[in-house]
Amino acid sequence: MPLLISPDLIVLNKCCIHGNVPALDDRGSFPARRGIISVIDIGHDRQGTLNPDDIIQIGPLALALDRLVAVGLILAFLTALDWIIRRYRVTAWQPAVLSILAGLLAARAGHVWLYRESYALESVAALQVWLGGWDWRFGVAGAGIVLILTLRRLGPAAAGIAALGALSLIWIGFLSLGADKPALRLPQGLVLEGAPPETGSASLWRIGQLRGRPLVINLWATWCPPCRREMPMLTQAAKAERRATILLVNQGERPAQISAFLRAQGLDPAHIALDPTGMLGEMTGAGALPTTLFIDRDGTVRQVHTGEITQVQLDIAIRALE
Repeated sequence: MPLLISPDLIVLNKCCIHGNVPALDDRGSFPARRGIISVIDIGHDRQGTLNPDDIIQIGPLALALDRLVAVGLILAFLTALDWIIRRYRVTAWQPAVLSILAGLLAARAGHVWLYRESYALESVAALQVWLGGWDWRFGVAGAGIVLILTLRRLGPAAAGIAALGALSLIWIGFLSLGADKPALRLPQGLVLEGAPPETGSASLWRIGQLRGRPLVINLWATWCPPCRREMPMLTQAAKAERRATILLVNQGERPAQISAFLRAQGLDPAHIALDPTGMLGEMTGAGALPTTLFIDRDGTVRQVHTGEITQVQLDIAIRALE
C-alpha cells in the first residue's frame, strides 16, 4: 500500500481505480467518485497548474519557460543595439557583446552576494553558472553602466538605455503573470509508505502530520541520471536538516528495485518514500524528473525546482520557506 489517502485511508492504486489514474476535472480537482473509490480534492485554490515554474516539454527535453523568455529578451536586446549602432554610426568596439557579458557577470555576482551564506556551504558552486542562479536587477544595472561607458555619445547611449528599460519592463510583466497563478496545496490526508529497511516494517509518512514546518519533496527515479547524481547529497541533507523535513519520493518503481538501488549506492532509506503509480507527480503537475517541491508550513507549494539540485540551491530554497 505505497500511496494512500485518508480520511478513510483509501488506497489510490491503479488496480483500485480500474486501471487508470483519475484525471483532473474542469475545476482542477479529482472527480468526487470513480468506481467504488472516493477520491478527495487535491487542494487547488482555483483552476491552474503548479507554480511558480512553467515547464515546456519537447520530447525527453524539459525547458523552463522563464529561461526561454530570458534568452529571447537577450536576443531582442542584441537586435535593438545592432540597429542603434548602425543608426548612430557608433565606432566603439563590440558594445553589445561587452554589455551582455557585463550584465551576465553582474547578475551572477549579485545572486551569489545575496545568498552568500548558502554559497559558503559549497564555495565552488559560485562558479557553476550552468546550474543557474542570477539576479536580473544586478544584470540590468551592469549592462546599463557598460552601455553608457562604451557608447559615450548622448544619442546612442540614451537609445540603448531606453531599449534596456523597455525589455526590463517586459520581464517584470512576465514575472507578474507568474505571481498571479493559483497556489497548489497537497492533500493533508496523503500517506506515503517508506522504503522497506533491511529489518522491520516500512514506516508511513503522513503529510498532514508534517504540517507546521517546511517540507521539501523530491520526486526521483533510479533510471534518471541527474536523480542518481543528487541522491547522495539529498539523503545526507534529509538526515541532517533541522529547518525542514526532506522526503525523497520515488516515482513508479517497485520496492525491490528501489531497495536494491539504495543498497548498491550505500544510501540511507530513512527519508525515502514510494509512489509506484506516479500519483504525486500527476497531482503536482511535475513534467520531468527530478523535480523538487518546496512547501511552506501551511502546506502550500511555494517553489518548484526542475532538474538536478545542488546543496546551495537546496539551502537557498529552504531559507525562503522560513
